[in-house]
Amino acid sequence: MTRSADAIVIGGGIVGMFVAWHLAKRGAAVTVLDRVGVGSGATSVQPGGVRTQWTAPETCRMALESRAFYDEAESVLQPPRSLEFDECGYAFIASKPETLAALQESVDRQRALGVPSAMVSPAELAELVPGLDPDTVCGGAYNARDGYFGRPAAVVTAVEQAARRLGTTVLVQEVTAIRRDRAQWTVRTGDGSELQADHVVLAAGADSAPLAAPLGLVLPVRPEPRYLFYSNRIAPWLVRPLCVFQDEHFAVKHLADGSVLAADLRLGLDGTLDENGWRDLVTWKARQLVPSLEYVRYPVMVAGYYDVTPDAQLIVGAVDGLPGLSVACGMNGRGLMLAPSVGRMVAEELLGEAGPVPETLSPHRFSGNRAFAGERQVI
Repeated sequence: MTRSADAIVIGGGIVGMFVAWHLAKRGAAVTVLDRVGVGSGATSVQPGGVRTQWTAPETCRMALESRAFYDEAESVLQPPRSLEFDECGYAFIASKPETLAALQESVDRQRALGVPSAMVSPAELAELVPGLDPDTVCGGAYNARDGYFGRPAAVVTAVEQAARRLGTTVLVQEVTAIRRDRAQWTVRTGDGSELQADHVVLAAGADSAPLAAPLGLVLPVRPEPRYLFYSNRIAPWLVRPLCVFQDEHFAVKHLADGSVLAADLRLGLDGTLDENGWRDLVTWKARQLVPSLEYVRYPVMVAGYYDVTPDAQLIVGAVDGLPGLSVACGMNGRGLMLAPSVGRMVAEELLGEAGPVPETLSPHRFSGNRAFAGERQVI
């Protein structure tokens, strides 16, 4: 069986669904393919954070655009229930002077672009994070406008439903092959069906790389494991802002559902320890850094992955030499944060409504001698 569409989006995560919605909003007939279902893969384990504090100018711009979209998301997407965005703030905390200096440089750059971040003293951090010992830190960077979706899965569902209302078709099918047939693209699925379209968007996270390889397109994106630990529900609030301890590679947040999220950002990367060892390490770090968490335990572990690139920056845009093929992967864990902007850029470029996306995001930036700074504030 052969189906036809204007565009096929491979990957039904938050990025793929925003690409589909932006395309459908512009009148394109869109089919989304995902081998498991909408919101699976990396999207299924993201805890809901949205921030605008970054080091690269293009990341800040995408984050500001996406944050502005989320301010209006409920009226635009019309979800059946509130998406529950909590403007709780993000605090990046330094325990070394050189880290504090780097945060100062980032804040200066962010403020020049319109990001309302600011440097905070150890005493100010102690007010933001009760129990934090100001003598153990040098200071940090804080943005009160950053925050969390209390129901992050509801965001993905809301985008999916909005795209379906515009005529988008979503199919649970594994993609087995992509080929260019004269002026069209043909996508073959696991049940033997073939779909044809003028445009194809690879938005399948780390799975985009093996799909692109037979076309001669090398996408340097790979899965990197991430492990999140959650406590049982606790009241009252123990940690209001999300706290990122830069030098300790540790993040902690009391979520809207009452559970405390704790993550050592290097867990599993060296192959040492096991789940119990990781849990003990996370529990110990949380106690040391935020004493108010002394009696908190983390019985639930959720394993996921980031689709990681060499420069920790997104891969977005049209592919030279393969007309009609676009890429939107390598989110490095920030798909929810940037998806509204990424979806718009891909749709506008694909339909000829705007020029190419920034060269610093290009799928071809890794070839030749071109070098860009990338993104350094990934957690």
